[in-house]
Amino acid sequence: MTTSQLQPLVGGETLVCDETVELRGVDGAPVAEVGVSPTLLLTLALRRARGAAVSPEVFSRAGTLFAEAELAGESADTYRRRVVAATGLPHRVVGDGLRSVRNGLAQLEESNARQLPARTAGVHWVPRGRTLGIVTPSNHVDPHLTWARALALGYGVVVRPGTRDPFTPFRLAAALLAAGLPPHCLSVLPGDHRLGEQLLDATDLGIVYGGPTAVSRWADHPRVLTRGPGRSAALLDQQLTPDIIEALARSVAGDGGVRCANTSVIRTSGAPAEVAEALAARLDDLPTLPAADPDALLPTFSTEQAAHLRRTVAALEQAGLRRHSASDGPVPLPDGSSAGRPVVLSSTDPRHPAIGTELPFPFVVVAPWSAADGLAPFGRTLVLSVFSDDAGLPSTALLEPRIRRVVIGGATPWTSGPELPHDGSLTSFLLEPKALLSDKELVA
Repeated sequence: MTTSQLQPLVGGETLVCDETVELRGVDGAPVAEVGVSPTLLLTLALRRARGAAVSPEVFSRAGTLFAEAELAGESADTYRRRVVAATGLPHRVVGDGLRSVRNGLAQLEESNARQLPARTAGVHWVPRGRTLGIVTPSNHVDPHLTWARALALGYGVVVRPGTRDPFTPFRLAAALLAAGLPPHCLSVLPGDHRLGEQLLDATDLGIVYGGPTAVSRWADHPRVLTRGPGRSAALLDQQLTPDIIEALARSVAGDGGVRCANTSVIRTSGAPAEVAEALAARLDDLPTLPAADPDALLPTFSTEQAAHLRRTVAALEQAGLRRHSASDGPVPLPDGSSAGRPVVLSSTDPRHPAIGTELPFPFVVVAPWSAADGLAPFGRTLVLSVFSDDAGLPSTALLEPRIRRVVIGGATPWTSGPELPHDGSLTSFLLEPKALLSDKELVA
């Protein structure tokens, strides 16, 4: 696989930067040379950025191209191998992402429509601004549907790609332009964190993906939507069964444990150590393979990343958490990368400060819970998976403002559909209602 060359895309035009950075894969081999966008290019991109009314067929065609076609001289398979090499995401996770984005692009019009109230005479939902800046992640392909939805709603979009995966936004941009998207609608500007902050400051609306540090500045900003750590959890208030263990294992380790919706905390009315032992035994069976192997289920990391993650796990054990899994984190592979072996910890203290820690591979802490505790211990939770015989508990959880989604009975936490909000409604963030009335309208 030759080294890829990625340069900024401004209004459909590729511009070559003098400064580039070398992107190396998790095995240490070079994967790409990426141009570093100066502030001047951001200014130019914003001047060119204009939204347009785009036919749904454009997005549907783009989805097929994204998943199947050769774009900018690169096949879908080569794209997938580059993303796997650079990010350490398992081969099948990236392949599933290709298909998911293809299907999501075909459903964009339906997705946007279903997240709005029923049509009312005189009420029109219109964009809250003209430009959207988005700082994208590198942990999965799916989040890139977010900025495609903004294009479908009439925004001019400027993307600052994640530093580990610049490939997905460039490929998706190439697919959209080939399908007929007007060039002035979209720019892709690789760069550092400072460029990302400048972008969010300069556009009418912004979206930022990242960890606690990356999103903290924007957490209370009314015109920036933050997509930070999920801190997704499970509430286990039932007798432990093989089916429940399987569902918990899937919620912790599905898609390599890299999603924000992967479960990282389990609170149980039973014995935490018993739950942790059973779950660890199930997760210890997962194979240890390079990310490029079609059967790989775990993400991989560079030597430096792996060492840092093992130190983190060791610090948690020293802080009083008990490890039940065979591994203490990533283990070396023959290709020079390290596979993120699952880690299951438990605590007898429901208020242990380490509860809520998230790591970018299958990782979970099991802690005690009682009905008297209620839902307060869960705090800010993206997804709460409920295993309980209390039929009213899911509805109570849904009314808790800090819990953003509730799933019952082992459904995967990231189950999606055109009408389902992720962390609130994206459409209601991008659009606002305005009235348009004529003398023929009946006004109550």
